[in-house]
Amino acid sequence: MKKVTLIAGSVNTKDFFLRQLKDFISEKYILEAYAQEEGVNKEIKCDLLIISSKDMQDELDTMNVNIEYNDVVVCERSVNFDFIDQVANLPVNEEVLLVNDEKETAFSTINDLKELGLGHIKYYPYYPGITNYKKLKTAITPGEPDKVPPCVTNMIDIGPRIISINSMYLIMDKLSIDHKDTTFITKKYMQKIVNVSKHVSAINNKVNALNGYLNNIVHNLVNGILVYDENGYIKYANEKIKKFLLTEKELENKNIRNIIDRELYPYFLSNDTFENKMLSIMGINIKVTKFIVPNGKDIVIITDENENNERSKSDLHDYLLKGHVARYNIENIIGSSLILEETKKTALKLAKTDLTVLIEGESGTGKELFASAVHQSSKRKYGPYLAINFSALPDDLIESELFGYEEGAFTGARKGGKIGLFELADGGTIFLDEIGDVSPKVQTKLLRVLQEKEIMMVGGSYIKKVDVRIIAATNKSLKNMVLEKKFRADLYYRLKIGYLYIPPLRERIGDIRELVTYFIKISTTAEVKISHTVIEEFMRYKWFGNVRELESTIQYMLAVKNGNVLTVSDLPDRNFFEETLNETNSCEISSSSLSDDLISILKCIKDLQDNNVAAGREKISHMIDKYGYNLTSSQVRTRLDILEKQGYLFKKRGRQGTVLTESGLKLVNLSEDAGGGVN
Repeated sequence: MKKVTLIAGSVNTKDFFLRQLKDFISEKYILEAYAQEEGVNKEIKCDLLIISSKDMQDELDTMNVNIEYNDVVVCERSVNFDFIDQVANLPVNEEVLLVNDEKETAFSTINDLKELGLGHIKYYPYYPGITNYKKLKTAITPGEPDKVPPCVTNMIDIGPRIISINSMYLIMDKLSIDHKDTTFITKKYMQKIVNVSKHVSAINNKVNALNGYLNNIVHNLVNGILVYDENGYIKYANEKIKKFLLTEKELENKNIRNIIDRELYPYFLSNDTFENKMLSIMGINIKVTKFIVPNGKDIVIITDENENNERSKSDLHDYLLKGHVARYNIENIIGSSLILEETKKTALKLAKTDLTVLIEGESGTGKELFASAVHQSSKRKYGPYLAINFSALPDDLIESELFGYEEGAFTGARKGGKIGLFELADGGTIFLDEIGDVSPKVQTKLLRVLQEKEIMMVGGSYIKKVDVRIIAATNKSLKNMVLEKKFRADLYYRLKIGYLYIPPLRERIGDIRELVTYFIKISTTAEVKISHTVIEEFMRYKWFGNVRELESTIQYMLAVKNGNVLTVSDLPDRNFFEETLNETNSCEISSSSLSDDLISILKCIKDLQDNNVAAGREKISHMIDKYGYNLTSSQVRTRLDILEKQGYLFKKRGRQGTVLTESGLKLVNLSEDAGGGVN
């Protein structure tokens, strides 16, 4: 028989918890309980340890007690519904003392009662040691009647706070208790609430007011609760989870795929369970617990706001409603190839600094993902993350969006003016996407922000200081644009203090299988596999549309498939694919689509060849310092593999070492003619 041990602070709490647990835990479990004020055994061994509160857990750490257990639940607490009717029946604006054993618990209980909708009365905290308090005749206490002061003539003892509904769900889950569906516990709680309703209605006929109280009680049983079936259709969602998801609409019978962001699919739609996992939902970092109902198929999600959020939820929601959300962490970037892992490591290193970052890479490589991941891994992650795409907006609109404008600044300007994104992003990050498309006029204003951390509104007459980190991204070669006088050199070097090159998919072919598995997982709940022949076909293709093109291909194949295995017959027509680089996804590098470090390696090999020296990894690693790069021998090897796959060099055994091909030699010469190829 499994043994369950409960440890509480007071005898009162222990007895209440025991009665509550016996409603759900059958006689096939051995149930023992201890109260700290009575004393706790020095040696305890059990399958499941239940601790009455976080404070009690902290107390246990200081006690000389040896506890062996397989699993533990530290309970969240809620007000005992059995006695709520007495509180609900108090007149509006009645003044009462809320009596508890400590200052913190007194205030906590007041907050609990207000959250449950019982805010129609005025609470005044009372606790042992308080010297200045209002002498009132009515007091409410959660199981501490001996602490009520002598002035009180009407005492309402609502009993100790009981185990909350989400903690009961967790206990059931830990013990694998068999219940038909997730409504079992809720019905127990609701029956008590219905009894309250009948009692209060019979006393004073305040049905409408009571319905409001009961509605708040139901919706505040837990921080946030979402129940859905194995196919993703929602069965229940309370008000707090709706607030997290920025909706006031009813969610029942809607599919969760239409509610949450795609990057959360692996967490919400898989069969995995977890407890207190930190996730970013709609830009807010919250703790999430997920479990599947024992012996059932329904899934329960419980959310708890992250107490370390430094910005109020209401402010964050203002940003979210405008679509300004850092949706991705570094874990959301799929792939484990050497070159991608190096890129991730560089991104995390840059995230720990406050440097401006320039991200370069072809369209579809994931520049936005990396920008978001840098923000989410930085000290600014609780601040706003605002984004603007320069290729999608006309020049005049870009300026007013970035810097804001004063009232009357131009025809059609909004009354009262408008705050710009730089000011809204104060304390956070602004992502400037497609920076290569920005006009010379805006380039000048951006330079001032980078140099002085100052902005001036359109039509404004005074300067404002801003604390904003800038991350910029482009699929163009800003270096070449500088040479062609299309981009300011001083702005380019200011942006490139921190630099991140995102490799195209053809340089990390080894990630294709992992990406395919991920795209199938987030696109369907069915068990779909992909044939080895298709993977081989994918490995041979150049993927000029990069990861975005691969995702589109998988979505197409899932739509037309005949069975649960994706085969060659499901592949799109050849016209579907990008067979050559076009203007927009070529990075517009006239000499090459390669990054500066790869071009520098080719230059090193040429220099060594010209001097009849074998181009080995160690020599290249040492020599590349003069081009401004510090690469280990292992990093050089990774880049040599990429260059060999693209036909720029081949590696010979023996004294010759690595040798440039004709294409590689032409590329070096072209790069030197264009101005050196590196900075």
